[in-house]
Amino acid sequence: MPALVIDLGGTHLRCAIARNGSLLEISRSRVDNFTGGHSAAHIWTSLVSDIARYHQHTRTLLPSNAPIVIAFPGPIGPTGQVLDAPTLVGPGGAMPDLPADLSARTGRPVRLLNDVTAAAWFLSTMTAARRFLVVTVSSGIGSKMFDRGNPAGVIDDPPYAGEIGHIVVDDREESPLCGCGGRGHLGMISSGRGTERLAREIAARDMQAFARSLCSTRFGAEPATLTNEQHLAPAARAGDRWALQVVRTAAEPLARTLVTLITGGGLEKVFLIGGFAEAIGPAHVRIVGELAEGFCQYPVLQGKLGGMIEGVAASNDTCLRGAAFFARTVMGPS
Repeated sequence: MPALVIDLGGTHLRCAIARNGSLLEISRSRVDNFTGGHSAAHIWTSLVSDIARYHQHTRTLLPSNAPIVIAFPGPIGPTGQVLDAPTLVGPGGAMPDLPADLSARTGRPVRLLNDVTAAAWFLSTMTAARRFLVVTVSSGIGSKMFDRGNPAGVIDDPPYAGEIGHIVVDDREESPLCGCGGRGHLGMISSGRGTERLAREIAARDMQAFARSLCSTRFGAEPATLTNEQHLAPAARAGDRWALQVVRTAAEPLARTLVTLITGGGLEKVFLIGGFAEAIGPAHVRIVGELAEGFCQYPVLQGKLGGMIEGVAASNDTCLRGAAFFARTVMGPS
């Protein structure tokens, strides 16, 4: 089934036309979110307008009955409703009837699925592993398990399945506040936002070490204004020791969590996706794999964990392709 497919993250919106197994007219833009001080009402209105604008630009490329399929950054209820969107609207933000709002603006049926669910559908076509996990490391952190022995394929029922970003990994009173309102959650420590926050803190604590890093010398960062996109990620890709150590420190809780999930779920493979993981590149996968190996003291698994953890290139447009696969295979031909 051809479709307008959307990958909505906490920071970026990606849109494309999925037709005949290809993605056409790929568009990428930033979204307003709560970290910029925007209200929930503004965020949802802006988002619907952006998607409607893209639809207007591309509407002649799809038949009139083609759906809009959205890979969404949060849990989706059994009737397709948004249950939570902490990376977008923060704690306590009102949840709209997004399918109804978009359908009213575009005249098309709208289907929501979790973004990592979409990625798992696509990656199931790229591996022979029977049971694997997809973990997104982006504005937040989430995961989904794919099991070929289960008729559902992706295990996302109940909707909290895979919401590992809300596991408490730091129980100090001063631990970081998560977008959902809790403290010390994995998604606020090992995510892109968590790593950026940590980098600013470390830079401010030791200005001399920071001043020697590529973040400062080549990319012109200051502790208070350092960002992943402009400073930390390019420095890490260039092999900067300071930047890579920040990434390593932030990734420790994620690696510990993955060891638990691999052991408890009998997983054969873990795919790391998401904007932050992709921005850091192969070094992120290497660091997480090394940490996982170091945290595992079980002889049956020792020496194997690093090889179980793989990255996915940003050029794969994993969530977009997953939404397209879902429209074509799960929703069926039109």
